Amino acid sequence: MKPEVPPGKISQLLRVVLLAFLAVAVSLLFWSVIRAPAILARDDNPRRVEAELRIQRGLIFDRDDVVLAENRLENGRSLRQYPLPAASPVVGYYSLRHGTAGIEESYDRPLRGDSDRAWQSQMADLLHKPQIGSNVRLTLDAGLQAQADSLLDDLAGAVLLLRLDPAANGGEIGQILALASHPGFDPNRLDETFDDLSADELAPLLNRVTQGQYQPGLALQPFILAAALDQEIISLDDPVAHANRPVILHGVATYCATLPPTEATWQDVLTHRCPGPMQDLAGKLDLTQVFTDFGLSQAPQLPLNTETAVSPPPANPALAMIGQDTLIVTPLQVGVAWAALAANGRLPELQIVNALQNNRGNWVSSAPETGTDTAVSAAAAQRVRQALPAADNTQAFSTLVLSGPGGSTNAWFLGLVPAEQPEYVVVVVVENSGDLAEVERIGGDLLTAVIPR
Repeated sequence: MKPEVPPGKISQLLRVVLLAFLAVAVSLLFWSVIRAPAILARDDNPRRVEAELRIQRGLIFDRDDVVLAENRLENGRSLRQYPLPAASPVVGYYSLRHGTAGIEESYDRPLRGDSDRAWQSQMADLLHKPQIGSNVRLTLDAGLQAQADSLLDDLAGAVLLLRLDPAANGGEIGQILALASHPGFDPNRLDETFDDLSADELAPLLNRVTQGQYQPGLALQPFILAAALDQEIISLDDPVAHANRPVILHGVATYCATLPPTEATWQDVLTHRCPGPMQDLAGKLDLTQVFTDFGLSQAPQLPLNTETAVSPPPANPALAMIGQDTLIVTPLQVGVAWAALAANGRLPELQIVNALQNNRGNWVSSAPETGTDTAVSAAAAQRVRQALPAADNTQAFSTLVLSGPGGSTNAWFLGLVPAEQPEYVVVVVVENSGDLAEVERIGGDLLTAVIPR
């Protein structure tokens, strides 16, 4: 005969079993509902990784539909490929481990195919449909981009090529045709080289066009003189005494780049790139306002990372007038200012994305609205352009800029073509270079490639 279990023991056992079931239910609720979003968002979540690998990101094209970023399917997984690694300063990269950069970052949602409508995403999941992103077309020209990258070769520096596209309302749009930065990186090998790239003192991951900070030196001279003309502080025909007087920078005497005539004018100061007379404008011209007017004190609007450290106000106006002291600019900012002179004083709005493809396969234009900001009057801009040296339908301004107390210099080239009515704008800077011929060759070859025949 089996012993009887007291009713109290059965009640205790039932309570234990119920508490166990309750604990399991609470645990399931906590991990599947409350903590689910955090778990799904973890980088090491296998479900998230698998889902990400199944996404077919949209393609990125240049202006003529040359593919700059595409997908390669491997075992049902979509791997990102970059047929033109030279375009990495613009296209950027996409990596599960290291995130995104460039256009891949700025247009991540449309490229991924993320929908603002939750029901569409849920329906796609239920039907096990792969997430397909939208294509993006850039203003970049693959051929010119490859050429700009090749011209830099193993030099450290930056190249920017713009095409001014006149708008109906009289404004300007500066379409970016080429944007090269050296040293660079191969986005196809990013995962295997990222640690070395991050530790490299030469900063290959830095986009030198949009974020490289340089003292501008006399690369500012055309803009300062245009402002002085506009405010009637000078006339280019006014005489200048002792145009070739030396300026001492870090113990180094700096003179005109080429010897001016004895009876020099302000036009000679520009033509021969003389620093001494520029200091005479200190106290007569508000350089802070000039910087603001030419777009040199703010980050240009572009779907790339253009943010930089803010420079303190000039401490020495005389040095600031020759682009030294605390003044820092990026090649992109100089490109905007240089384009303003080409556009008769109007500041252009930059454009790097030409169009975005919608879910019906139609291309939707992404052209920015043209701005109305004016740096200087059309007369002042034209007068400075006419004073620039011109050859082979090209106007150019080049200068060496002292870049540190050690006496090293950066070489700058600013060019416009065609000379009569500029349509193309190029800015080149080569770091640690004392060879103007080198930077002039790079800028000149790029302008030759776009000169209208």
